Amino acid sequence: MDSYDSSTYQYGLNTRRSDLPLVSLPRNSVDPQYNQAMSQRQSNWNINTLPQQNSSLSVSNITPAQYGSSSSAAMVQGNAWGDPNSMNKGGMNSKTNEESKFSCSKLCAKITSSKMLFFLVGFIIAAVPLAVFVTLWVSSRSSSSSEDSGTTSTTASSATLPIQCYAYSILNDVTRNQQVGYSCCYTPYDSSLTAGWYRASGSAGSQIASSPIYTTNTCGTNYPGYYNGSLPSKAGTLTTGNACFYTGSYCGYSVSPISVMNCSGYYIFYLVPTSSSSYRYCTTN
Repeated sequence: MDSYDSSTYQYGLNTRRSDLPLVSLPRNSVDPQYNQAMSQRQSNWNINTLPQQNSSLSVSNITPAQYGSSSSAAMVQGNAWGDPNSMNKGGMNSKTNEESKFSCSKLCAKITSSKMLFFLVGFIIAAVPLAVFVTLWVSSRSSSSSEDSGTTSTTASSATLPIQCYAYSILNDVTRNQQVGYSCCYTPYDSSLTAGWYRASGSAGSQIASSPIYTTNTCGTNYPGYYNGSLPSKAGTLTTGNACFYTGSYCGYSVSPISVMNCSGYYIFYLVPTSSSSYRYCTTN
């Protein structure tokens, strides 16, 4: 592996200034200075000098003994790049997540049973008023919605009623009430009645009598009359019949047509005047 292939070596291993000519020595010379220099050169052989001496050599041709010795610090640093675990062994990146003061294990260790109990009690104390408040709020909202829907329904049903349910006259004379039993004769007479829509109210009762009457001298007249026909069952609807007056015989006198309208809670009757003051419409509760 030496670059000197001749049988002799120049006696110039240690360069120094001399005026004496160079002297050739045999290869198997026993010069102690030469042997010491060659031994030191072989032991300190460095890979960096190989390409300069022989370009045909490769790293694979060099035995491990030819490398120079490395310090322990350099070896640790070199091995650290190959082995990820060696970084922690050498002291690099020694601050791990376990040593962090905000690590999960330390936080869990600080939470004791008494702290957890206080947390649960505080949560319950805060949650109960909140639940009560939410319940009351939902209840108020639902009741408000129900009232709004009820108001809307009433308004809608009121809006569908005919105009006659708001434009009528009142019959409130107690002498007309069949249950009271007034005999003849009280005014006003129905012969002077103006044709139109009427509603029985107050002392007179709630509607015109709709059941047959079989006696005279009641309802404040000689010949009482009642509505002979069916009553409308649906709000805003109308039916038509006639009025029968009992004169000693069933429906001895009649007037027609008589109309009835359902105004969602009460009835109104379309009445016409009678031919004589002896005839009068009866009311009932």
